Amino acid sequence: MVDDPKVKRNIRLIVAAVAIFAAVAIFSVGSKLSGPRILNQYQLRDYGARVLKEPVALAEFTLNDQRGASFGLEHVRGQWTMVFFGFTHCDDICPTTMAILAQTYGALKPEDKADLQVVMVTVDPARDSAEQLAEYLARFDSSFIGLNGSQDELMAFARQLLVAYEPELDGKDNYQIAHSGNLMLINPRGELHGYFRPPFVHGSLRVAWRSIRETF
Repeated sequence: MVDDPKVKRNIRLIVAAVAIFAAVAIFSVGSKLSGPRILNQYQLRDYGARVLKEPVALAEFTLNDQRGASFGLEHVRGQWTMVFFGFTHCDDICPTTMAILAQTYGALKPEDKADLQVVMVTVDPARDSAEQLAEYLARFDSSFIGLNGSQDELMAFARQLLVAYEPELDGKDNYQIAHSGNLMLINPRGELHGYFRPPFVHGSLRVAWRSIRETF
């Protein structure tokens, strides 16, 4: 369980702040969000999105989700997958990102939700058990998938997605982990298709993903 009162308080405050910010952002950038459905690469950059010139096929991998089930390459085929690398004891960037993803996913139409899954991969396997991930993700959206595994398995998967992080190896109990804040995008063929760079905006993230999907 997340027992640190500071982390719990931060999560509550961040979720509330993101909800308010999302409403303000939608209103303030309304003209931008009502722009063309199909965005070119320069417009996508304005939305924080980058699409690789050539998608990169992922190799087989095996991790475990928060329910204890195996999760591998076959589970990212057939739909789009947004992947964030973080950890449950993270003070700020992780709960902020997950709250924005919850806002984005929650605003999608049912047919769009059926075509997208959101995955958080822990960079802290020592503390992020399946139970811990399940409790943490339930604060944002119970449909989100949390993955853990051995440090070697997690780092191998991170390398496939061009994500860097610095594992904690000194044995301290209360520590933070430096990690990438990018949100990686896997296409329905099981290939790394692109990524989104922070800071994330709920409406922009939704519009950019829809545009990328339409041109796939």
